[in-house]
Amino acid sequence: MKWFCWLGVLVALAALVPAPAGGQGKTTEGDKFDPAKLAGTWKFVSGVKNGEKLGEEQLKNQTVTITKDKLTLKTPDATFVMKFELDTKKSPVGIKLEITEGPVGVGSKSPGIIELKGDDLKICYAPMDSEAPKTFEAKEGSKLHLFTLKRSK
Repeated sequence: MKWFCWLGVLVALAALVPAPAGGQGKTTEGDKFDPAKLAGTWKFVSGVKNGEKLGEEQLKNQTVTITKDKLTLKTPDATFVMKFELDTKKSPVGIKLEITEGPVGVGSKSPGIIELKGDDLKICYAPMDSEAPKTFEAKEGSKLHLFTLKRSK
């Protein structure tokens, strides 16, 4: 079951990856969304999965590295690589994630939303074969996952 928890974290992280090409869209606040600003290394600040807050122990020692076309999640136990596709025409910006490398879940796809404000990144996503969330919430019974990350300096 431990891998299942990490799979959820992995899928959440995948939403951080910038689109390979495309225009800029608006965020919920009307700011331009620049996918290039996602590039870098990120650390988890908080996480909620289906209404249950994840503890600091579950999130520490994990990093997400985003490049132009992929997201890499490194945990103490595994490394996952995901490709992504952004829809910057939506508000909030939509993201589709797919695990391409990892010990489990290869080929798994998950829809979500993403928001970038300075060095703070939020991602909310649904389990496979579900509709993307419309808000940055992961209430009990929703099966949604919500993560907040901060850019590493």
